[in-house]
Amino acid sequence: MKKNNEKQKRAIYSAAAIVLCAAALGSFWLANKNTEKVNPESTSDVSHVITTENPTQVNVPVTNVPDDRTEPTTESTSLYFALPSENNITKRFSGGEMVKNTTTDDWRAHTGIDIAGKVGDPIKAVCGGTVTDVRDDDLWGTIVTIDHGNGITSEYRGLGRGSTPEVGEQIEINAKVGNLGEIPVEKADGVHLHLEIRENGKLIDPEKVIGKTYEIKGNG
Repeated sequence: MKKNNEKQKRAIYSAAAIVLCAAALGSFWLANKNTEKVNPESTSDVSHVITTENPTQVNVPVTNVPDDRTEPTTESTSLYFALPSENNITKRFSGGEMVKNTTTDDWRAHTGIDIAGKVGDPIKAVCGGTVTDVRDDDLWGTIVTIDHGNGITSEYRGLGRGSTPEVGEQIEINAKVGNLGEIPVEKADGVHLHLEIRENGKLIDPEKVIGKTYEIKGNG
């Protein structure tokens, strides 16, 4: 009888141990299953993995770099202007001021200077350059225009017909540009050379450059 009781106890203990083991195994299996769901080890689906890096800033101002940009420079050129004749100036440049023209008996601006002379006197180029125009005018006699470059031109009015160089001819300073003739529109003032000088098309006073070195500013 006593032996039967002991066998029954062992059987009960064994069954309880089996149940406990089964419960422990079930809990372990369930925990692993949940872990797989939360933290999958598979790396096959990487489309949901986002890697965040520090953004790169563009257009960042650079400091302490020397500025090698240069301002445009303005160059100047010097031209020397000789006297076209050794005779005296008889009428000066008036600029925009009106002066009396004794031949036409009216008031008008005097656009150059008049240098006295006699018919046939040689007239010299005030500066070297290229002859760009030679024409005969009813009011001003024969007119010669020389381009000296750098926007400077000189114009000689009152020359004799046929005494001048040809258009396109290169001429040096002090070379002859013609012989004096007459100026009908200023006939009352006697025989003389009417000299005009322009810078970039604008009339300037010839006395400011004649016999001097003239500084011509560039356009930069």
